[in-house]
Amino acid sequence: MKNRNLVFDFTHSYPIQLKDQDSFIRLDCSNMEGCALYCSASAEAQLKGMIHSYGISGIHFIDSGDYHYITRLMTDYIEEPFSLVLIDHHTDMQRPLTEGLTSCGNWAREVLENNSYLQQLVLLGQEQLYIDELDVPNKEKIIPISYEKLETGQAKEYFEEIRKDVPVYLSIDKDVLTRRFAVTNWDQGEMTVDMLKHMLKFLLIECEMIGIDICGEYPSADIVPAFIEAERINNGTNEELYAYIMNLLRRKK
Repeated sequence: MKNRNLVFDFTHSYPIQLKDQDSFIRLDCSNMEGCALYCSASAEAQLKGMIHSYGISGIHFIDSGDYHYITRLMTDYIEEPFSLVLIDHHTDMQRPLTEGLTSCGNWAREVLENNSYLQQLVLLGQEQLYIDELDVPNKEKIIPISYEKLETGQAKEYFEEIRKDVPVYLSIDKDVLTRRFAVTNWDQGEMTVDMLKHMLKFLLIECEMIGIDICGEYPSADIVPAFIEAERINNGTNEELYAYIMNLLRRKK
């Protein structure tokens, strides 16, 4: 994977100085309109221009879950058979409120429905309730591995179904984690960082990675003490995940 790591800075949630600063390209998106929760045609064109300039390989921090639809924009550039692995508390496969408008809640549905190169969509860490409620096209492409299966040790056979013959685009939303390890602006799961690392180890060793993105920042600075604490927790987890992922990728070379 080429070292072209991007930071999409919509809300100034990331430190001014990042650890391993020289490895990141910071993209200032703070003045972009029509991009929070929903992605307007204008915002999509601007974001795709940024992505086109740098490519999708690398580790990308894409701000809060409000902008998780960037993963769909990333996968639009994949022109070979691939799998998408989504580690998230939510499935992000809602029906669109406005037809044709991409949002943080329906982007994965759009990939599943429209991307002809997608071979598998692996859902990791969602509650079984959310998985059972899915009513989507191409459902046969989904490999659901719920948090309950992970927690009770029943997930091994499902991991074996993940294809190793096609590369993977990996997307992580920190709202899958308990609030001890992440503070987001969405409801959260109960996963620990150690459980997340265990899954990442399997994926990064067994699969070829096309690109990786991480979201789940806390975007609101309205309540300053809460924002400062959220920033401390999130930045610590970001640094830990980045270092862990990079170490596994270097070992694989």
